[in-house]
Amino acid sequence: MVRYFTIFAIILGLGLVVMAGILAQNGYSLFAPEMRMMLLVCVLVAAYVSWRISTVLKRRKEDAADLESRGQPSARKGRLGGLLGGKSKAHMEREARVAARRRKLIAEGKLEPEEADMAEPAPLPTSEEEAPTRVSSSASVKEKMAARAERVRRAREEGKI
Repeated sequence: MVRYFTIFAIILGLGLVVMAGILAQNGYSLFAPEMRMMLLVCVLVAAYVSWRISTVLKRRKEDAADLESRGQPSARKGRLGGLLGGKSKAHMEREARVAARRRKLIAEGKLEPEEADMAEPAPLPTSEEEAPTRVSSSASVKEKMAARAERVRRAREEGKI
């Protein structure tokens, strides 16, 4: 809640300064009686934007705590890490898929290993039935799309596409 009020105060202050500057250039006063609605709108917008920002920051903190509880290093470290850097879950999953594909190609002899690849442990054998390639017609759209994506991925691996 302290974070919300801090963000609210900063955004409200910036909003009022900008509005007062623009109105002063045109010869108006922000605190004139006819500007009450503009002040109300400024306060409401600052409240909404502060709520959205604090919700995003809280969700990022929860995601980092979730990763830590699963034993994975947090993607966002430091005070500004939550705002500036870090990798999304999708990005980390893609990196894992690329690394697995690289290890598979090295094991097949289609790719030469680099020094960094030598230090990695041998890949675990994976079964081809991890992700289904066909689903029933009554399956959800999400399941159908996942199956299609798996079929396309396998076709690319086999060089058919």
